Amino acid sequence: MNSDPIYIFRKTWGTYQKVIRHNLMFHREITEAARRLLKSRPGPLNVIDLGCGDAAHIGKILEPGQVAEYCGCDLSPYALDVARNNLIPFGIRVNLLCRDMIAVLKEAPENHFDLVYSGYALHHLPIEAKQAFFTESRRILRENGCVILVDVMREEGNSRPEYLDNYNGAVATQWLALTPDERDQVQEHIRNCDFPETPGILQSLAENAGLNQCRRLEKRTWHEAWCYQKQD
Repeated sequence: MNSDPIYIFRKTWGTYQKVIRHNLMFHREITEAARRLLKSRPGPLNVIDLGCGDAAHIGKILEPGQVAEYCGCDLSPYALDVARNNLIPFGIRVNLLCRDMIAVLKEAPENHFDLVYSGYALHHLPIEAKQAFFTESRRILRENGCVILVDVMREEGNSRPEYLDNYNGAVATQWLALTPDERDQVQEHIRNCDFPETPGILQSLAENAGLNQCRRLEKRTWHEAWCYQKQD
């Protein structure tokens, strides 16, 4: 097996790009829902993007003139190299950090950002880190700022084993745009790395942090987008 990190990145990233291209995780509908919400916020906005990957989604939900400052973090330096190029059209200085998202949040300045965005990253973290995500997001948001969370979520009342069985069953029978090897790769990742919460649990964590206005923007099977804000 080739253990070269660049090879591994290209292999897994190539699979994920196929997932996006064939809309297997409903990126199109979820991106459009986020774009509609942010269209009402002309900005310019200070944006922090946690688990940003290649940052391609930012160009789909925000116009260049809407962004004053962009900070993105991801654990893959190779993804950040791609992100740097994808963010060139915004014409602003970007700050890309190869660091853990919770550590980046804890060091971010208070009352500084208008938008905290995280896509398909939070479900990898334990419950304590998820609470820290909401708590620190509330601290760094300006007045009227918001958190947009895009992630996989368990159905209310379903356990993690039930989620794993159901999601992996869908991958095996419905994600036919992928090769059998790619489907196996995805299923292994889900079994080892997915620890999703229900929307209700995430809402409770947000409310604990003072983000008491919570609304769903989009739901497609286990893939959801939510907006969390403080309401005085």
